[in-house]
Amino acid sequence: MDAVTPGPVADAWEPTLAAALLGADRAGPARTGDDLVALDPVLDAGGALLARLAAHGIHHLAGAGFAPEALVPVPERAPAGPECPPAAASRLALLLSAENRERLAEWCDLAGEAGLRAPAWLLPALAARRSDLPEAVARVAGAELAWLDRAATGGAEPEAAEGEPDWTEGAPAERETAFRAFRARDAAAARAALEAGFRTEKAELRARFVAALAVGLSEADGPFLETCLDDRAAGVRTEAQLLLPRLAASAFAARMAARARAALRIEAQRKLFRTTYTLVVTLPEEDPALARDGIAPSAHAPQGSGVRAGLLRDVLAAAPLEAFAEHPPRRWIELALRGDWSGEIRAGLLAAARRAGDPAWSEALTTVLGEACLGRLAGVEPSEPLVTAWAAAAALLPASDWEKLVAILIRADSVAFVIAHLGQEPSRFSESFTRALLGWLSGLIDRGAVPDPPWKLAHLIDGLAERAWPSQEAAAAAGALRDRFPQDGNRSLASALARLAETLDLRAAMRRDFAPDPPVSETALR
Repeated sequence: MDAVTPGPVADAWEPTLAAALLGADRAGPARTGDDLVALDPVLDAGGALLARLAAHGIHHLAGAGFAPEALVPVPERAPAGPECPPAAASRLALLLSAENRERLAEWCDLAGEAGLRAPAWLLPALAARRSDLPEAVARVAGAELAWLDRAATGGAEPEAAEGEPDWTEGAPAERETAFRAFRARDAAAARAALEAGFRTEKAELRARFVAALAVGLSEADGPFLETCLDDRAAGVRTEAQLLLPRLAASAFAARMAARARAALRIEAQRKLFRTTYTLVVTLPEEDPALARDGIAPSAHAPQGSGVRAGLLRDVLAAAPLEAFAEHPPRRWIELALRGDWSGEIRAGLLAAARRAGDPAWSEALTTVLGEACLGRLAGVEPSEPLVTAWAAAAALLPASDWEKLVAILIRADSVAFVIAHLGQEPSRFSESFTRALLGWLSGLIDRGAVPDPPWKLAHLIDGLAERAWPSQEAAAAAGALRDRFPQDGNRSLASALARLAETLDLRAAMRRDFAPDPPVSETALR
């Protein structure tokens, strides 16, 4: 094959380099047609020579060190969905430069929910955040970043995986991840495969694999978890003890139910016109069988009856609620609050209700504890521990029911109760509840009724900024509240109100950025 004769462009580097060595004044003029760029005719000789040297030098070095086959372009790909509006893209650029992790994750969530992707010019900055926010970045730039990764490594498409990863090979973390994936695909087969070689694994891996059974946990796992209670490794026993209470039909649950019924029973005494009920409490004794199920005295428990009271609490917490089916939940709770060991029984029943997610028990605990805190339950004195328990019980309610309860307390201006409940769930407030909550805060500040210590309310307000409904109205209300706060008021509270207004304003603006045609005034960079 005949050699390709270099054209004028390819030949121009050597003459240009020679001219540079001679100097602009001594070198001759450039030949017509040998330049890559149209030079400005008004440039002096030195400027023109430098421009020619730069242009031909770049051309000369282009592709140096690469074989021709390495310069094959990566195939183009179709965009993974429509691009976000320009205002949202500008906002994303600001969030990336400001290192605002919470808002960056929220922006990605908003874009993902709208089915939009980040613009190409922000992909490098998003790539740098993949280790910090992997799921969020994947929602808005996952396909594009994967394409760029392939381009940087040679442009080849990833090879299709041959089967699933082998959970029996690799480092402990890799094996655990592979086993969890196996468990998610076929829970029964994964458990059977684990049982086959379980005893040959090291203690650390046995504990990891038992913990992984939480994926797809079912009553069928009960027998295997029972055997883990006798494992020689404490970590394995602990993991089994954490999972077994979630299996209401297991042998473990039957044992705990029997212990709970032995510890608590209700005696009924019939009189002429009514029946009275008495709660009889029998504190559990320390026992090896009880310790095998994970119920053992705490190292910090007080001696004497305090140890047995702690065992009572833990037995009730691990028992299925069906153990108390003989009487309605309200009766158990009322009698417990009026009797001895009320704190331990209340804590145990609350833990059992939280684990089981039983609506009847959640509602009964919230109602009875609320009556006790409000002084409406005969024989029970209100106390701070009761208020804490009430707030914890109410957190088990559906979000709408929780908001209704706290809204009633807001209207009653029960400041201490509202603060206690706001320290619990839910993680997001509705628009109407946000409006009521900001109005309540405004009333507190306007009449100077901020409770002591003020920093406690300030800490609570910081949490509200993330949970409040981020509407433009809420942002404006928070801004007005900040502006009305007395200049000589508590500094921590003033700072919290400023952060609340700033955060709600930013979150509201982010949502406006995603509108189809946002007004120019609302999309200006802040």
